Amino acid sequence: MAEHADHARTIDQPVAGLLKDLKRTGMSEDTLLVWTTVFGRTPGVEGEKGRGHHCACFSSWMAGAGVKGGISYGITDEIGAKVAENRVHVHDFHATILHLLGIDHERLTYRNAGRDFRLTDVHGNVVHDLLS
Repeated sequence: MAEHADHARTIDQPVAGLLKDLKRTGMSEDTLLVWTTVFGRTPGVEGEKGRGHHCACFSSWMAGAGVKGGISYGITDEIGAKVAENRVHVHDFHATILHLLGIDHERLTYRNAGRDFRLTDVHGNVVHDLLS
């Protein structure tokens, strides 16, 4: 856990500086920042192996380009293992990012091996509660 706090301190100030600079220069209106992880982690330590992985829950944040600032969206259970409220599937997350970039996720299609594919597969809904 101490390493996590050290890493957070190392990145916190530079990210805050970037966000502040983008806002000061007006570039935050046209710049989307997305910070996410590959897996969620439990808040507790599981012996010597570290913290457990939870693919159902993880934290991400977005800023700029039409994202509603100063909010949290979604709640997990008390140990961070299950979504308790406002679930956002990865397809929804991708659809929302693409929307913020001005791209209709349902039209972003590529053909491979005779089949049409898209980032959001046949799923995905823009999470309008995250938009300003």
